[in-house]
Amino acid sequence: MSSFWDLIISSSLFFRLVVFLPFILIVSLLIFSYVYRSRILYFGKQIVSRKLPFSQLLLVDDDPHVVKFFSYFLGKRGIDVTVASDGEEALGLWKENPSFDVVIADINMPKMGGVDLSVTLYDYCPVVLMSGDQEETVKERGELKKCHGYFCKDSRGQEFLRTVSKACESWNHEHPEKRA
Repeated sequence: MSSFWDLIISSSLFFRLVVFLPFILIVSLLIFSYVYRSRILYFGKQIVSRKLPFSQLLLVDDDPHVVKFFSYFLGKRGIDVTVASDGEEALGLWKENPSFDVVIADINMPKMGGVDLSVTLYDYCPVVLMSGDQEETVKERGELKKCHGYFCKDSRGQEFLRTVSKACESWNHEHPEKRA
């Protein structure tokens, strides 16, 4: 340890100004950033620019990759995600705890699909359906009559958040007595 300080003391002014001073500044900023939980040295886009109208979400999908992606994506934004692998399991979770702000369900699942789940929960909370198919294809099959929104699994994250937020806001506007 003493050799490090000997190097600093005996080094040239150039070394002190060009190497050591910026190093100390960056380390200080990182420590400040960690202690005060602020992102001073954050390179990239802001994660969420406004507060989302939902904080508890029931995610229903039988594909573990989709579940993992959306759980991570929403978890990074402070959303509490509960997962079910089919509609029957989701309905059981809903009956145990009907305080979910929104339900997001895949259309095609074993046992009970997202369309049947949406018909059951339509009057109790906003239900957003998702599928790998484009919206026009799903509309032609008539599967979007009893849901509050739809998005394709291939859509971008911000589009997903916009669709779910819009569904929550419209449902809350239509049902002011059911949401505080």
